[in-house]
Amino acid sequence: MRIISTGAAVRVGRLLGIPIYLHWSFLVLITGYATVSGLRGGVLDAALTLVGSTALFGSVLLHELGHAMAARFYGIRTAHISLYPFGGVAAMEGMPGEPRHEMVVALAGPAVNFGLAVLFGAGFVLTSAMPWAWMALLNVMMGLFNLIPAFPMDGGRVLRALLSWKWGFVQGSQVAIAIGRGFAVLFVAGGLAFGAWNVVLVGGFLWFAVHIERRRLDQMVARERAWIASLNRRFNPVYVVNTQKCRDFSER
Repeated sequence: MRIISTGAAVRVGRLLGIPIYLHWSFLVLITGYATVSGLRGGVLDAALTLVGSTALFGSVLLHELGHAMAARFYGIRTAHISLYPFGGVAAMEGMPGEPRHEMVVALAGPAVNFGLAVLFGAGFVLTSAMPWAWMALLNVMMGLFNLIPAFPMDGGRVLRALLSWKWGFVQGSQVAIAIGRGFAVLFVAGGLAFGAWNVVLVGGFLWFAVHIERRRLDQMVARERAWIASLNRRFNPVYVVNTQKCRDFSER
């Protein structure tokens, strides 16, 4: 597997034609967990931590591939998939053209997690090995968490699709973005109140993602307004009247 560094992320290969990147913080986190486990329980615990972490983020990768394959069905290419300590991002080179298409693309990721949960659950039934049960539970939790209607999470994109059916894309996006900000504040406040720093980090990541989506929406609206203005200038030309010539004509 060829490893290519691209700034803050490391490219580790391609899957289904899509480049896969690992953020440097992901590598640091996994190494840290394995080191702590090794110091506490020896080499075996460190190895088990590495295997478990790899399996968990393998589920995250398959989640993002679910989004990418659903988008590909609608003709949308995915430039790359990046994995971070708190999730992954499928960088799509476009947006679904219809609300129902966006809903399908958004639900594809959690659907993969629920499918994996069934497979891991079957493994537990057949072997009674607890790692299968843990992976089944983690995938159920991952799928349910992503369905929280906090834009731009998957549930938030489903919400945006529903709102777009009623109010149109721009207004639906604005409402979904406001709700996403509310969830980000709730995550940060709740995490601080209960000392759950991982929840605080998720809230901070969500706030940052909402900010990016808001900026993207503003840019799209600005481009559309400029396009409409150019059409108005083309098909509704402005005529400048020479008042002096009109006055001379009227005096004849």
